[in-house]
Order: sequence, then structure tokens, then C-alpha cells
Amino acid sequence: MFACKECQQILEVRDGHNCPTGERQPEISREWQGFIEVLDPEKSALAKEMGIRTPGRYALRVR
Repeated sequence: MFACKECQQILEVRDGHNCPTGERQPEISREWQGFIEVLDPEKSALAKEMGIRTPGRYALRVR
């Protein structure tokens, strides 16, 4: 599994990520720690703190 360095979204495959930040070809890393699954970003205090606007899985730390 991979994580986007721009938005911290966890990815199954390295190619085809459409980063919500608008970055066309964001850096992808295999080195990440912890994750949260955001179902409703509008109601999640942690999602708001992390700047997450789209439901999905997100790494807590990406190197």
C-alpha cells in the first residue's frame, strides 16, 4: 500500500491517483504510519483538523 505525500490518502496501487489537492503527479510513498477512515468529513473533527474533505482512508504520517 502507498500514501500520497500531498493529501495523505492511502492507495492500493501507485498509479492513477487523482489527488484532491489538484497536484497532477503527487509524490507517493510506501513509508507511512497509522491511518484513519473518514466516512463523513463534515462531521469529523479529526478530518477537519487534517484538512480532509473527501471520504476515504488517510495516513496519519507520511515520509
